[in-house]
Amino acid sequence: MYWFLLIVIVVLIYVVGYKIVMKLKSNQQSNNIINLPLKRKNTRKVNKQVCSFCRARSKKLSFYSAENGKVVGVCDKCKPHAERRALMRL
Repeated sequence: MYWFLLIVIVVLIYVVGYKIVMKLKSNQQSNNIINLPLKRKNTRKVNKQVCSFCRARSKKLSFYSAENGKVVGVCDKCKPHAERRALMRL
């Protein structure tokens, strides 16, 4: 009789412990979610990138692979320079 009662208590402790651990894991995973606003605050801001050759800021860059394997962004003014160097366009 006591063995049966002891087994039931051990099983209950195991089930309750398992539920607690799973609840803690789900709370930990929900912390990884980032809430993004539906409406952007500043939509007029244009990200201007820097040309790799002349360091001028430009709205539109063309990307090339340099001789050493790095990616370089080139503005419209420096495009002929990149093509003379025979850089591969990405």
